[in-house]
Amino acid sequence: MRTFSRHLPPLEVEVGRMRLLGKAILVAILAACGFWIYASPIKALLSLGTIVILIVVETTLDRRRTARLRQTRDDTICDFRRSFDVRKVDPWIIRATHEAFGGLLDTKQPRFPLRASDSIEDDLKIDWEDIDDLANEVAQRAGYDMCDCEKNPLYGKVKTVKDFVMFVTHQPKINKPNHKANRTS
Repeated sequence: MRTFSRHLPPLEVEVGRMRLLGKAILVAILAACGFWIYASPIKALLSLGTIVILIVVETTLDRRRTARLRQTRDDTICDFRRSFDVRKVDPWIIRATHEAFGGLLDTKQPRFPLRASDSIEDDLKIDWEDIDDLANEVAQRAGYDMCDCEKNPLYGKVKTVKDFVMFVTHQPKINKPNHKANRTS
């Protein structure tokens, strides 16, 4: 009997994972330190202040965009699942994708109203490096192997969340994980 996707192992949040914003802050601090060494302290403080202001503005705008997107939708994971033919797509991949994208888009409220038709770049504004990490995370949680991704027929063609799910679906399945161990009483 097929195990329900709600028995998927819990999503583990990686503490050491730096998103694009974290990388930008690190670069800004390193650049400011360079200015302190080679330029006057006033220029360094002005540069650091400008960079910090730009980062704060960008972060605020991104949070507002995410909040607006959340307010315009009332989609649930059930709506997301209905976008796929579960006879052809593993429900564990669908749930793992929904949870992984939700956690990346909004860490405070991870149940993000994700749609299969969402463009990864245009709608969700997710960096492709993060997509690689998400693909590995989703595949591992759902029991798929990400080796030889280049052989996948969708390699380099992932544009939407649905394409992402189909990409993982085309990867080889690892031996079935112990579903009984993943169940909670």
